[in-house]
Amino acid sequence: MTHSSVLADLIDLNAVLDADHANDLEQRRQRDRSIGRKLQHDRGKPVSQIRAWLHAVDTPAARSGGVRGVRLYHALCLSLLVAGLLTGWGLASAVLFYEGRQPINIVNAVAVLVLPQILLLFAWLLAALPLPLFRRFGSTLGFLHPGRLAGHLAGVFGGRDSAGLAIFWNPDNVAVLAPAARWLLSFWSQLFACSFNIGILVSAFFLVSFSDLAFVWSTTLTISDGTFHQLVTALAAPWSAWFPEAVPGAELIANSRYYRLDESSPAGTPLRAVELGQWWPFLIAAVTCYGLVPRVLTLAISRYRFHHHLRRALCNLPGAPELLARMNSPLVLTAATQPEHALTMPGDSAAGSAAGQYAIRCPVIAWSGACAGVEAVDARLAAMGIETLEQQRAGGRQTPEQDRELVDALCRRKPEGVCILVKAWEPPMLDFLDFVRGLRRQCGGRKPLIVMLCGAADGVRAADRDTWQLTLGQLADPDLHVEIIGQAA
Repeated sequence: MTHSSVLADLIDLNAVLDADHANDLEQRRQRDRSIGRKLQHDRGKPVSQIRAWLHAVDTPAARSGGVRGVRLYHALCLSLLVAGLLTGWGLASAVLFYEGRQPINIVNAVAVLVLPQILLLFAWLLAALPLPLFRRFGSTLGFLHPGRLAGHLAGVFGGRDSAGLAIFWNPDNVAVLAPAARWLLSFWSQLFACSFNIGILVSAFFLVSFSDLAFVWSTTLTISDGTFHQLVTALAAPWSAWFPEAVPGAELIANSRYYRLDESSPAGTPLRAVELGQWWPFLIAAVTCYGLVPRVLTLAISRYRFHHHLRRALCNLPGAPELLARMNSPLVLTAATQPEHALTMPGDSAAGSAAGQYAIRCPVIAWSGACAGVEAVDARLAAMGIETLEQQRAGGRQTPEQDRELVDALCRRKPEGVCILVKAWEPPMLDFLDFVRGLRRQCGGRKPLIVMLCGAADGVRAADRDTWQLTLGQLADPDLHVEIIGQAA
């Protein structure tokens, strides 16, 4: 399962789900349940189920968008690869330019070809950390981010609609696809950086093989030969054990110090020219160690994270949770001789909750800012016999780490239950299901977990209530309850 195929399926799934809204809901239920019965071997594997469903549904929307998006993605990858090779070759050729009169200053070569690699790698590490401060720091370095340029080109060539790679910058999908888009830009950036270092190394090997290069070191700073030797030895520490030939010795450093006012050029004789050319293994090793190898690692990490978030986005696209619920829920047909019982859960609000049925004292968690400003919350909870111990926030702008810390803190207090307020019109995503599983795992069984659906101004729609009940019903938790604040629309 390559990330290119997952990318194509993601683009096609978004188009199919958008077009599917025009179909009758009952027809969709029967179709999806029929497909779901054939995919029972993939039950519990939502990514596999959704991809198999997409391939089983033959619609015009699922034929060309993904192919165009993957072609553009590969074209941008190839463009960045070629641009990196040419840029690295050109920069190395300029830095290592030598025509026999002025020797190459190894200090300048390291400052241009190696030092920026270390600084940019440090900037990437800061931007990759899941902290808002570091993410803003990474966004300020956009002018050093080739991936952002590729993202702009993807938006230009991909069109302004939601087809193709433009899906990642569609405002309707920004909450779901933001992590995947961030790692896509990182992948493009690291691909350029990798090819850039390869271009430097190819150019350096070419110049070393087909021309004579003479290296010296020169600086206006008051640095002794011994101090410079210590600096070079520290820089060469990563490869000194397995490639000692690339560690300049004290004698080479003493003989290659250069002053431009000195009439006797250090490269004036063939013997000295051969000696001064011994700096090239050090330069090659430095570019490889501080440039190419770290970029190969960051490229692999970016590719893995991009693929990971693509798979998560397949299950979180608008309409995907409802699709999974329809495929995995019992199908109710009014024409059956014996009517099936629709999936219900303890505390089903469709029938109404008896006053004071819970009689517990528990914390209340507002998921993604649900029920903000709704005055009926406390009255509804009190009528159901729920006394609020404390109010907390989870989801939304909270990071997964903060949500896990909240679960640990709540469960250490051993509450009688937990009440979670959610927005009824937003379907339950995978992060919410993971949050509920974490509560059950940490707090233990036989404690009620109450999911309270907060509706809009017109109340909670029956379709939204059914979506929540069907999706949460897949958790098979007998002590998981679904309730409604206010009236059902």
